[in-house]
Amino acid sequence: MTRRPMYTVRVLLAAVVISISAACQLDPTRLPVPGAFNPHDDAYNIKVEFSSVLNLPARAKVDSGGVQVGVLDHVQLEGNTAVAYVEIAGDTTLSDNTRAELRQATPLGDIYIALLSPEDRSAATLRDGDTIPLRNTAPADNVEDLLRSMSNLVGGGAIGTLQTTVVEANKAFPDDPAELTRMQHTVAGVLNDLAVNQDTINGMLSSMENISTAMAANTTVFNRLVAEGPAKLEGLSEITLAILNTVNGSRDIGTLNAELLTPIAGDLMQMLSHLTPMVGTMATVDTTIPVLADKFVAFLRYKLLGFFRKGGPKFTVTELHPPTGREGVDPADKADAAVEAMQTMGLLPP
Repeated sequence: MTRRPMYTVRVLLAAVVISISAACQLDPTRLPVPGAFNPHDDAYNIKVEFSSVLNLPARAKVDSGGVQVGVLDHVQLEGNTAVAYVEIAGDTTLSDNTRAELRQATPLGDIYIALLSPEDRSAATLRDGDTIPLRNTAPADNVEDLLRSMSNLVGGGAIGTLQTTVVEANKAFPDDPAELTRMQHTVAGVLNDLAVNQDTINGMLSSMENISTAMAANTTVFNRLVAEGPAKLEGLSEITLAILNTVNGSRDIGTLNAELLTPIAGDLMQMLSHLTPMVGTMATVDTTIPVLADKFVAFLRYKLLGFFRKGGPKFTVTELHPPTGREGVDPADKADAAVEAMQTMGLLPP
C-alpha cells in the first residue's frame, strides 16, 4: 500500500471517530422542534432549589400565570438539594420572592415548573444567576402518595361510613309525604322569620361585636381575673365556710342562753310586771313638771340664796309676854314666826 492510500484511510478513520464523538454528545431534547418555546438571545438563567424533582422531564417548561416564560436547562444535585437551572425569557420580570412549584396540568401530563407571584410582591427582581431558595419552593405530589390516599379512602371504611350516614339520615325523615311537606313549611317559616328579623339579628351581632371589642380592650383586666381569680375565690370559699361555722356555733350559744334564762324566766316576768306600771306612770307624768322645776330653780337662785346672802333673817324684840303656864315655846308663836319669815322671803303675801 502506497503512502496516499494510507493517508486516505487515516482521514476516513478520523472522520468516523469525530462523527461517533459528536453522536455521543448529541442531546435529542435540544433539537429544535417546530412550535416549541425558544428563549430569545437576551434570556437570563436562574436557579430553583427543590427537595425533590422526581419525574421532572428534560426541557420542561417554566410557566408563570399560565404563560410559558422559560425552559428547564438541566438539573444538578448540590448537597442534598436538587437545583434546577432554567432559562427565562429576557422580557419576563420576576420578583425576588417569587415562589416555585412542580405541577401537573393533567393526571397524565408532564410535570412543569410553575412560578407564582406572592401577594406582597417585592420591588427587587430576579437577575441572571439569582436563586429561588428552597423555602419558596414545593415539590410535585407523588403519584404513589395519591394512589395510597385513594386506597385508604376506598378501603378504609370512609365510603361505608358515608353510606351508613345517608341511610340513617333517610330513616330520620318521615315516610309520609304530608309530614315531610309540613316539615318543609316549618323550615320555610323559620327562614322567613329570620329574614324578617334581619335588623334584630344585626343588632344582636353588633352588640356581640361591642362586647368582644370591650373584652379585647380590657384584656389586661380579664387576664388578671383569670390569673388571680381562682386563688381569691378559694380564699372566699374558706371565709364563707368560717362564717357558716360561726353561725352554726351561735346555735350552741343560743341553746346555752336558753338553759341559763329558763330557770329565772318567772322572776324576770314578775320584775317586768312591776316595772310596767311604773313606766306607764312615768310616761303620763304631768307636763307641768318642767315649769315647776323652772320656778323652783328661780326661787333658789333669786330669792332664797339672795335672802341668805344678805345675812339671813333679823329679829327685833318689841314686846314680852308673861308665861302662859306651859313649858317651852307656844306653838302659836312658832307658827306666827314661820309665817312672818315666809312673808319676808316672799313666799307668802304680806
